Amino acid sequence: MAVIAGAGVAVIYVPQPIQTLVADEFGVDGAGAAWATIAVQAGYALGIGLLVALGDRVSTRRQATVQIVATAAALGVAAAAPGYAVYTAMMLVAGATASVAQLLVGAALRLAPPTARARTAAVLLGSIIVGLFAVRTGLGALAEALGWRGALAVCAVLVLALVPLSLRAAPADRPSDPPAYGRILASIPRVAASSPTLRIMTSIHTTTFMAFIALWSMTTVHAVDELGLRIGEAALIGIAGLVGGAITIGAASVHGRIGARRSLAACMALAVGGVAIATAGSGSPLVMAVGLLMVSAGMSSEQVSTQAIGLASVAPEQNGRANTVFMGSTFLGGSIATAVASVLLPLGGFVAVGAFAFALAVTAASLAVIANRRGMLGAAGR
Repeated sequence: MAVIAGAGVAVIYVPQPIQTLVADEFGVDGAGAAWATIAVQAGYALGIGLLVALGDRVSTRRQATVQIVATAAALGVAAAAPGYAVYTAMMLVAGATASVAQLLVGAALRLAPPTARARTAAVLLGSIIVGLFAVRTGLGALAEALGWRGALAVCAVLVLALVPLSLRAAPADRPSDPPAYGRILASIPRVAASSPTLRIMTSIHTTTFMAFIALWSMTTVHAVDELGLRIGEAALIGIAGLVGGAITIGAASVHGRIGARRSLAACMALAVGGVAIATAGSGSPLVMAVGLLMVSAGMSSEQVSTQAIGLASVAPEQNGRANTVFMGSTFLGGSIATAVASVLLPLGGFVAVGAFAFALAVTAASLAVIANRRGMLGAAGR
């Protein structure tokens, strides 16, 4: 399940390393070049809102398999796109169906006993980050060799290869006496309203992710246009994010031992410090990479606690809808952060983007302090 989630969600990073190549071919410049990157994140948020909640009604195995096939098809059409509008539309579709990752995270947390939730979340979320940055790092080099269209075609084939894994590994059970789909969607706001813990955990992760994605979404453009790196060289910065995901997996057992309060405090410190270092060292690819590694490790490790606590605060049969609230808000926030960052970059450079990200990271840390004072970081996060 971790392999499927990691490889599937990597789709939302596909537009970033090839952004300048696609924009050059279609004659798109300025903030318009970021529309595909914004679209794939908005699509992911839309998919979470409309598709993940279906996990409370249909078999995870069936739904995951259908979404994987749809993602591969969207990438294939994007590879042959005659214009930037079609390419962007296919990125929106691919982002929506790539929400299979969150479907599997919700299923895994539902199956895991309470004592193993943090460890389970760490393995899956770390795998997701590794998948994201493996694609981000490798796709740039692949695009230099095959062109961006060839690189996208390879991505489509690799996503399609996940189907046998889905048919074998995803849970085949179907919820008993599930509510109608319309009732599921209509009840999502009530699920959010019923749990203050879910709301504040969602807010913590959303603002942390916004800081993370604001920096990463502009890294390739900054590295190519301001630091003079080639696409393949700029893509290598993605190794920092990959290592951040590996750290999350490696620290899986630590979260349960030290408890959610200490774990979340360490993660927020790592994220805030990483944003500061990446911003201050934006003239050096190496220093930027160190800061981005810290941000990536801090964000994905923070999610281990916040997502497990948030989903545990509602009834098990509402798990899919709670995950819709949590991750839908996250990627809606991510698309907004990317849009803002794309405007800030030409106005004030990467430093302006970093200042925006720093404000978001500090806000997230402040919300974590509030959650601790309200007693929300207790045994549920262990």
